[in-house]
Amino acid sequence: MRHCRGVGPARLKRLHELGIRTWHDVVERSDALPGKLRETLVPESIELIEAVERDDIPFLVDRFRVEDRWRILHHYFDRASFFDIETTGLDRDARITVIVCWHRGELRTFVEDDNLDDFLDWLDDVDLLVSFNGTTFDVPRVVDAFHIPELPCPHVDLRWVCYHRGIRGRLKPITEQFEINRPDDVSELYGEEAVDLWWMWHHGGDRESLRRLVRYCAADVILLRLLAARMIERSDVDEAADWKLLDTLHRNRPKRSRTQRSSSAIPSASDAR
Repeated sequence: MRHCRGVGPARLKRLHELGIRTWHDVVERSDALPGKLRETLVPESIELIEAVERDDIPFLVDRFRVEDRWRILHHYFDRASFFDIETTGLDRDARITVIVCWHRGELRTFVEDDNLDDFLDWLDDVDLLVSFNGTTFDVPRVVDAFHIPELPCPHVDLRWVCYHRGIRGRLKPITEQFEINRPDDVSELYGEEAVDLWWMWHHGGDRESLRRLVRYCAADVILLRLLAARMIERSDVDEAADWKLLDTLHRNRPKRSRTQRSSSAIPSASDAR
């Protein structure tokens, strides 16, 4: 109830002492509330209860404090989708090259010069989108790249869920603390190498570089989902099954970019292999 008007740490403690811990408690035991607080807290609690009943996830994400959004992720974990992007660099105007999403038990990939625009259609099917540091990095770049005012779906940034649990740092070091490790073939890859892999594909037609880049990004998405499961103590997630998805990545054969097609000095994809 910390997100409700008039409820700070001291008042929350007092409510707990009265046995009022949930929105339902507020409604059912409203007579125990001070009059002024009752006027605001009861209507808010009813509004929040109704939002859950109608699955209004955007409303809940907007209302909850950042440190409490893990509750939303816990409640809607089975309907959550996870995503990560790769770009041509860290600058704000860097282009998105690859997006990988875990969605309803499958991995979807979107690649520049191929099917990247399909990502917007995919977002329309998302109930709750989860990222790591997406508020700062991924989401602003998606909004800019697709010329949209905001995401069409609610978003939770797992970085801040971790932060408010006292777990600081980047995704890979954090997951290593939980003994969640990437497959050996991408375990030594990081952001700078990912940029190099893109250019090796984009300018050189090296399909193996593109394959490794997509696999690297997909591995981060799996890390994200498994970390989320650990943070909300979901013990029923089959980690081995999630990692197996990396070996079943399905996407259309990538088209050669205009840069590749226009340069006769660049080898064909078969030569590049």
